[in-house]
Amino acid sequence: MAESPNDAERAGNADASVGPVLLRERYLIDPSSPLGELDSPSARAYAVEDRQNLDRKVFALICEPGLPPRTKVMAALRVATFPGMMPLIEWDTVYWPPLGQRCTAVIHARPQGGRLLMSATPGDGRINEHDLSRLVFAPLARAVNELARHRVTHGSIRPDNLFFMDEERKDVVLGECVSAPPGFDQPAAFETIERALTSPAGRGEGTVGDDLFALGATLVCLLPGRNPVEDLSEDDLIAARTKWGSHTAYCGKAHIPLALVEPLRAMLNDDPGKRWNREKLDLWVDGSSVTPTRVTLVPSSETGFPFAGKEHHTARTLARAMTRNVSEAATAIKEGGLGLWLRGALREVNRADKIDEIVHVAKARQGDWQGSDDVVVAKVAMLLDPQAPIRYKGFSFLPEGYGTALAVEFTRGGDIQIAAEVVARGLPGIWLSAQPDARLDKRDRLDKRDIAKTFVQLRGFLQINEPGYGIERCLYELNPSLPCQSPLVTGDHVVAIEDLLPCLDRKATGGETDARPMDRHIAAFIAARFDEDTEPHLRALAAAEEGMSLIGMLSLLAFLQWRLRLGAFYGLSSWVGGLLGPAINLYHSRTVRDEVERAIPRLVRQGSLPEIFDLIDDTEALTRDAEGHAAARAAFIAAEAEIKRLADTGAARAAAVERTGQGAAAVMSVVISLAVVAVVFVSGIW
Repeated sequence: MAESPNDAERAGNADASVGPVLLRERYLIDPSSPLGELDSPSARAYAVEDRQNLDRKVFALICEPGLPPRTKVMAALRVATFPGMMPLIEWDTVYWPPLGQRCTAVIHARPQGGRLLMSATPGDGRINEHDLSRLVFAPLARAVNELARHRVTHGSIRPDNLFFMDEERKDVVLGECVSAPPGFDQPAAFETIERALTSPAGRGEGTVGDDLFALGATLVCLLPGRNPVEDLSEDDLIAARTKWGSHTAYCGKAHIPLALVEPLRAMLNDDPGKRWNREKLDLWVDGSSVTPTRVTLVPSSETGFPFAGKEHHTARTLARAMTRNVSEAATAIKEGGLGLWLRGALREVNRADKIDEIVHVAKARQGDWQGSDDVVVAKVAMLLDPQAPIRYKGFSFLPEGYGTALAVEFTRGGDIQIAAEVVARGLPGIWLSAQPDARLDKRDRLDKRDIAKTFVQLRGFLQINEPGYGIERCLYELNPSLPCQSPLVTGDHVVAIEDLLPCLDRKATGGETDARPMDRHIAAFIAARFDEDTEPHLRALAAAEEGMSLIGMLSLLAFLQWRLRLGAFYGLSSWVGGLLGPAINLYHSRTVRDEVERAIPRLVRQGSLPEIFDLIDDTEALTRDAEGHAAARAAFIAAEAEIKRLADTGAARAAAVERTGQGAAAVMSVVISLAVVAVVFVSGIW
């Protein structure tokens, strides 16, 4: 899906011309002193001076902008001591000159012995078999256990993320795990099969079992000093792990010390229910005996299912192949051969029946999304391999990793419509219904009800196409550490709601006032991060009438300034005040409009959005204006009626006069005629 930026874009080039950056009034980060040997895949390391303790050895990681860092894990690591972990000392957002924007900077104690593996070249391991268990496995197992006790997963356990904290190179610790989403920087070889099948951004927090798998894979790589499966492609490795099991695929040809045989068999077990948990790890670390673990393999059939040029003997490999060849897969599914293979070769009658139901619905709904090839294949793949991620149009994620997957799509220009469709189509619900309850019970924090509730809420947000909702609301609800992605505040790394208005005020002071100080991202950011009821303000903001929408925008911004007790915002007040013409025109009285327009500059100089709002949305003034308008309208209507009545009365009188005149004229005409006749008659007698 979305592509990763290159190294220069991720961290910026060192610039000797810029001075140190101060974090928390204490730590001076030097952009001109990079520490490449301490870099992380998604963060670059730089030298740091602790102004309160000049002898303290620390360094900073500058996180890649756009990736949501694990701030909750940062908080846990800062307040507690975790043996076997590189100490995290402090973090904050700082302006980073090489990138020209604000970024998250994390201060760590500096490992004095460097990396355990000085490079990624084969055969460069530094730990022999005798020391591996005592110097590496035991302390790292305790670290994983302590993290799990605090309900924290590491998510980045791999050979190149192990360090020596001491110059004597005896104290091995896990490296940082907070600069990127969990599992984002992790090679697939160090993830469980289901997480390896998932895009790096969509793996989710995971569990202690996932960390233990990564630890087991790391130990196997440290034994010979190289990764025993590094020559295999990702597809071939997945196929080998599916066929033989991860333990056999990794350890089959390796010489394993006796002390590590059972731990590795347990940690590399592909069945989450049989993989070691925290309690069993505790027993082993304390020297107690642990019940041996049997390696569980994925069910396989002697009869293969032909698809995409290969014979597939497991439902897992078939599901993966189908999600990569959607059109061909849809044809194979609808022809009915898949159901026959499941029933006959794998004895999976129940799954075959469910697939038949999907096919029946698809054929009946060919005209809409329920009959589309993408939806059909996504549903069938979840039934074939329930532990695997949801895979739809190239977008793959485990449900607990949807938030970070969505964030990466947003920040790296991916197709957001696909991410929205996954939720709108109800695919997470199908994934949940396909899960064996035992699997979820064994995966610690994963709970069907919690996951289902989350996606019901997200679906509700998507159904409302108004500011404060939609896919933007989903983004901020799921990623509390992600900065607001509005173009209005890009580069300012606005994560906390308290920082939004000050940022907009700075933009206004800089003259960036061409558009409204509100867009869909800002509205959704406020709705997700502001712990108050914003519904009335969002409804007003969504009004079709421009004047009412402006009042909604003003009310939302004013509500923030008032409830958060923020100071004056002169630039933002001027910005908003200059946009309020349509809102002022909601008043009918020209006199009132003139008064409001004259009052706004005075309130702008006070920098108070609530006072501007009170002026524009004055209930009493609006009531008087409405009443006055109604009275004036009534008076106008009455006057119109009177004019009409008078006009009608005058016309009637004129008609009556005309009729009277016509009658009189007729009478006179008759009288005159009679007189003339009489005169003529008399004259004739005489």
